[in-house]
Amino acid sequence: MKTVKTFARQLSFSLMMAMTLGSTIVSCGSILDEEDVDCSVEYRVKFKYDYNMKYADAFSREVGTVTLYAFDDNGKLVYQKTEEGDVLGEDGYTMKVDLEPGDYHLITWAGLNNEASFSVPLVTAGESSMDELQCKMDRMYSRAEDGTAIVNSKLSSLWHGEVTKQSFSRAATSQVVTVPLVKNTNSIRIILQQMDGVTVDVDNFEFTITDDNGLMNYDNKLLKDETLTYYPYYRAQGSTDMDTKGARAEGDTEDSNISVAIAQITVGRLMVDQNPRLSITNKDTGETVLSILLVKYLLLTEAEGHDMTQQEYLDRQDEYNMTFFLDENMKWINISIIINDWVVRFNEMDM
Repeated sequence: MKTVKTFARQLSFSLMMAMTLGSTIVSCGSILDEEDVDCSVEYRVKFKYDYNMKYADAFSREVGTVTLYAFDDNGKLVYQKTEEGDVLGEDGYTMKVDLEPGDYHLITWAGLNNEASFSVPLVTAGESSMDELQCKMDRMYSRAEDGTAIVNSKLSSLWHGEVTKQSFSRAATSQVVTVPLVKNTNSIRIILQQMDGVTVDVDNFEFTITDDNGLMNYDNKLLKDETLTYYPYYRAQGSTDMDTKGARAEGDTEDSNISVAIAQITVGRLMVDQNPRLSITNKDTGETVLSILLVKYLLLTEAEGHDMTQQEYLDRQDEYNMTFFLDENMKWINISIIINDWVVRFNEMDM
């Protein structure tokens, strides 16, 4: 009986050792030879653009090209990949990436193609550093003596994304990580309306926005840049039935339509700590119709039902409609303004 127990213990021990060794042999990451073991992991990246006022992911509808850059702990580029076209709009789209397990700093610029209004330098894996990955807005230069930098075309949309430390592990056979995107471009629609319903001729006015926001660092922060002067890419004569109080005008539809001047300007990223200026000049008289700090006015409606910081509002909102009312001399009556359907009155505000 004693002999049987001893044999049972020896058999049990031998089986346990065999199971342990077998487990070690097929375990990925062990010190034993893994040539016959499939330890591959499929890594994929999902891009998400829900940082907007609808809080809905619009990546598949709006983004046409996306480039991912992966940097190591020393800030050196180790991998980059671009995908574009219909594949980005497919349901459940993710980008397959060929990376070794480890920690990476991920950066994304989206919206860059041959027709884009922005460009980034060519970078090389193993050589280029993170600081090189700057994004610059295209601009022209006037023939005037000062050589003013001008942007007078419609900007293509631009997005930026960043994950400062993303771990890719072997904990599973596949891993999907998410890179959230922020939109860097904005559309400003400006309407000039005369308070008595007199026609406002769009050709009689010059519209400009000035800002130094045409150069972005790898982390999407603005770098020192020359002052850019943005001009409308679209100008038109329009009509409205909105009165100076923001209400629909009464009476027959045709008679109540008021002729207004419309100008649309696209600009780069708007920042709380920047001072972009919107200026409108009367071409006939050379007089300034209005000159305002744009961000200060755009933020007048930020508090209306939005629980977010001012910068978050500027980053989420990418379309602004601003209506200014003019007096009989075609000068701005600075007592009210309509911004994105909100009527803002200045009689008790220090502007």
